Amino acid sequence: MKRIVIRSVALLCVVFVCDFLVGIFLDYMTNKVEIGEQGRENYISNKCKDDILVFGSSRALHHYDMPILSDSLGMSGYNCGFDGCGILTSYAHLRMVRERHQPKIIILDLVAGFDLLEGYNEQQLGLLKNRYRREGMAELFNDVDPSTKVKMLSSTYPYNSLFIKSLVACFVSNTMENSNTMGYVPQHGKMRRGKKRIEEGHKDLTYDAVKLKYMDKFFQLAEGSHLYVIQSPIWYECDSAEIHEAQIIKDRCELEGIPFFNFTNNPHYMYKDDYFADGKHMNAKGAEEFTKELARIIKEREQKK
Repeated sequence: MKRIVIRSVALLCVVFVCDFLVGIFLDYMTNKVEIGEQGRENYISNKCKDDILVFGSSRALHHYDMPILSDSLGMSGYNCGFDGCGILTSYAHLRMVRERHQPKIIILDLVAGFDLLEGYNEQQLGLLKNRYRREGMAELFNDVDPSTKVKMLSSTYPYNSLFIKSLVACFVSNTMENSNTMGYVPQHGKMRRGKKRIEEGHKDLTYDAVKLKYMDKFFQLAEGSHLYVIQSPIWYECDSAEIHEAQIIKDRCELEGIPFFNFTNNPHYMYKDDYFADGKHMNAKGAEEFTKELARIIKEREQKK
């Protein structure tokens, strides 16, 4: 019996040491990546000191042409949007940027599903598990999933979903990400006919307390910068439920004195096939047109301050 206990303890020690050493290796490999999605995440978390930052989900990533915005406003910029992410990811990235730098202008693109309503919370943190030990990150993760503190006892756990991406990125060149797009990833293609022209909004609106908490915390982190909250264009028309969701955002912005611009149902973009790759995402031509308009709006407001 004693021998079995000794062997079991020895085995656990070996597992612990191996887990620790492999975790160090994966951390090194992951943070070394400079291209692709992981390369963008590494830049934002560890290096970004740009003056104009865009945060949000896929609409932020694909709708804001950063070279145009940067050139129009005469400042450096970077697009911090990510597919399938939202306010939780945005808060985490802004917090890490603020460890070393205060941006001059912050643009937050909000989408109800990722930023207000229940769902997708764990998905938003998938990119960030290796940042758990950064200041303020444990609270965020534990608010989403209290069991995270136990999972993080493993040094390899944060890299379960990142390892293959990191390994591929180390050996495969991505010409789009290597081009000087400042984090912006353009969409290509053109809207296909037959898409429903009126999108029904959510009928049962269940707001997520965690998302609302971190939206408020994002607003607090942005103090000292000029923050603009945007709902960028979509191809179809939204019904009253979607408009109600926009009103929630508008009310919170008015309470904080934050400019809010809603381009939903904007006739300049709505139903314009040439501007969209699909119903929710603009293509490069649409992003160029939208970014130029937004740059004019921001420039006029900045000149009055």
